[in-house]
Amino acid sequence: MMKHFFPLIGVCCLSVGMLTSCSEDEPVAPDIKYNPGTIKLTTAQQAQVENSNEFAWKFFKEVSKGEQEDVFVSPLSVTYALGMLANGAVGDTQKEILEGLEFRSGKVDDINSLCHQLMIESPKLDKSTKVSMANAVVANKNKPLQPDFKNVVEKQYQALVTNQDFSSPATLSFINLWASELTHGMVPQLLDRVNPDAVTYLLNALYFKGIWYRQFDKKRTQQESFTQTDGKKLTVKMMHQKERFFAAENDNYQTVVLPYGNGSYEMVVLLPREGKDLSSLLQTMDAKKWKDNLKNTYSSKVDLKLPRFTSAYTRELNDVLKLLGMNIMFDRGKADLTKMSVAKAFVSKVLQKAKIEVDEDGSKAAAVTVVETLDAATPPSRPIMFHANRPFMYAIAEHSTGTIFFMGTYQGK
Repeated sequence: MMKHFFPLIGVCCLSVGMLTSCSEDEPVAPDIKYNPGTIKLTTAQQAQVENSNEFAWKFFKEVSKGEQEDVFVSPLSVTYALGMLANGAVGDTQKEILEGLEFRSGKVDDINSLCHQLMIESPKLDKSTKVSMANAVVANKNKPLQPDFKNVVEKQYQALVTNQDFSSPATLSFINLWASELTHGMVPQLLDRVNPDAVTYLLNALYFKGIWYRQFDKKRTQQESFTQTDGKKLTVKMMHQKERFFAAENDNYQTVVLPYGNGSYEMVVLLPREGKDLSSLLQTMDAKKWKDNLKNTYSSKVDLKLPRFTSAYTRELNDVLKLLGMNIMFDRGKADLTKMSVAKAFVSKVLQKAKIEVDEDGSKAAAVTVVETLDAATPPSRPIMFHANRPFMYAIAEHSTGTIFFMGTYQGK
């Protein structure tokens, strides 16, 4: 079984039928031999990869819960962005971030070590596959970073660290241009505005471009029917090939593994059996079941039909991360990010934009995650909507001592 897969996870209902008949040979990508590379990890780092995949599945299940449209996200991009943030966090704030990301050793060095190793080694695995990871810390020039934080993100995350004038429109242009260039135009505009009261913007960008080891013949792509979750049918451009792939099937779903380039990266597609629900499948899956399922794949002739598609997805992740146990970093009064900045900062927003394109030649995928931190000493930029248009309680008190003189309720009568 092939061991590597690119940890950008996107899900659609995909048409795969496994046959035992003879294959019709599809063109192999030119000048490419199947020879997967290997990222050398210590035993501890390999365990951390499994923890990272546990976070990936928990994160993905929360993001996709209740969604009726395409979802495409990068758990790994979130790990990088919050990994940098963890280096600026103290006490329970850091503990929640690390535990939320499933790095339960409580040691920030563990996440730093793994992220650094993946950044260095992933691009080397396959000359025919383009993989890039980039990080940046854009800091408010009026709210200096702590020197140790600057040093660790530059060393471990190879991050660009820059001080900018957050009141200038040039900062917004700088961030959006950075995101666009690092994703080769797939995420052309990350932000609509830069908050002048922000302390930092922590950024991660992932980009992937791979050609199939077994490419699809464009002449065999046809308009075919695709049945959505609600039973409605639409017409899609369906790619088709009959070839040998690693695959598996059980009573609930089928699996096919589609290698890119020399096999170092692959797309793994899970297809629920007809009559089975995709959301139910996702909610029962976790990192262990995912790993066991891949171990159970075997070389088989596959009659493969896969839509040609493009999916783009934008999501503010605050609610998802809170459900995964990361609450303190969002709390204006409790967050402790004093290792990052001299300002008393808290996380105001975590946003990700991602896009994937899949066609007969291969796939392109990109994601950018941004973590915005604000100064807790700055009043909220948005007014609190206090509209006393329903029953309320009130009191009259003396300010210096807090002594309550009168109390009452108002119910309109």
